[in-house]
Amino acid sequence: MRQLQLFIMTVLISLLCGCSTVGSVTSVVASSVANTFAGEPQPAYLDWKGLMIAADPNANANSAIALDIVFVRDKQTLEKLLVVPAASWFATRAELQRTFPEALIVRSLELVPSQTLRLTEAELGSPRVAGVLLFANYLSPGEHRLRLPTLRNGALVRLGPAEFTVTDHTL
Repeated sequence: MRQLQLFIMTVLISLLCGCSTVGSVTSVVASSVANTFAGEPQPAYLDWKGLMIAADPNANANSAIALDIVFVRDKQTLEKLLVVPAASWFATRAELQRTFPEALIVRSLELVPSQTLRLTEAELGSPRVAGVLLFANYLSPGEHRLRLPTLRNGALVRLGPAEFTVTDHTL
């Protein structure tokens, strides 16, 4: 019965995919349907408006700060990366991307103190992911890694002197 329901929903979604107006809605619905009938949660399409990143005037001891937004496509890779501190991520990023080429999409940025950057959904994309991580290459010791929440309206990343925070923010 579950397989028949899944098949019917897949056919209906496939028919809707041809309509450009329904395109992103179709992706979200497809993920929801797949998650409903799957045994454990599967990667889902992101449904967000983007990120606003603001560096304080004294961010990172008044130095530029490298950021990586990492879209992780599978749960196993996400679990491995959730314990990797930012310093290790930046030191081994190229190797990790070679090891997990299908599992990671990395968007690298660099901000200077007092800079603000708005990244829209169109710029970031809406890939099917298990989670999104943010790594910040601070000069100070610390984890400097955070799993970004899936906030529909968007999020504000504030880069402080020695750490960053993420809050809900309407873009």
